[in-house]
Amino acid sequence: MPEREYRRLTRTRSGRGPGAGGGLSLSRRASLWLGRDHLLQIDSTGYSETYKRFYFRDIQAIIIRPNGRRRLWNWILSVLTALCLAFGLGTNPELGARLIVWLILASPLVALLVVNNVFGPTCDCQVRTAVQREYLPSLSRVRRAQRVLAIVRPLIAAAQGELTREAIAAGLEQLSESRPAGVSTAIPPPLADAAASAGETPTP
Repeated sequence: MPEREYRRLTRTRSGRGPGAGGGLSLSRRASLWLGRDHLLQIDSTGYSETYKRFYFRDIQAIIIRPNGRRRLWNWILSVLTALCLAFGLGTNPELGARLIVWLILASPLVALLVVNNVFGPTCDCQVRTAVQREYLPSLSRVRRAQRVLAIVRPLIAAAQGELTREAIAAGLEQLSESRPAGVSTAIPPPLADAAASAGETPTP
């Protein structure tokens, strides 16, 4: 892939494995790139690469679903840190070397705990077109997903242009019916702006 034709939007991250029920797959790595008229997702398994393109003219919605992954990792890291400190503080005071060892083992856990919270809330992100709904594993944090959306939104608007009243009504109805509770849906600007001018109220 000629990199000069694309702008990297995300770093390569572990993603959802096909057929794994949406679970985390350490063997799958995904990154997101910006092309002139589309988003490009590159999936790598270490043995092969798969390229998926999402053209701006076809994108109906970018769906951001907050999840509890950050809380889960906070719990796991906190428990492991507490165990290390408990083993260290519970040793014989004369065995200071063992205490130092346990404190050293706890240090990277504390660092991971801090980093996990600095990066902010976690999420699942999908892009939806008329024919597919695809996970974007590299957009695993809400702030990162919102930054990418801010870049992509005007490009979608430019590609899709104006919508008719009938297209507005159909699009809003479809988004409303298919959106589960607690899910944030980023409606492309042509749909949101045209709905406002037509007297419709899009639900964000």
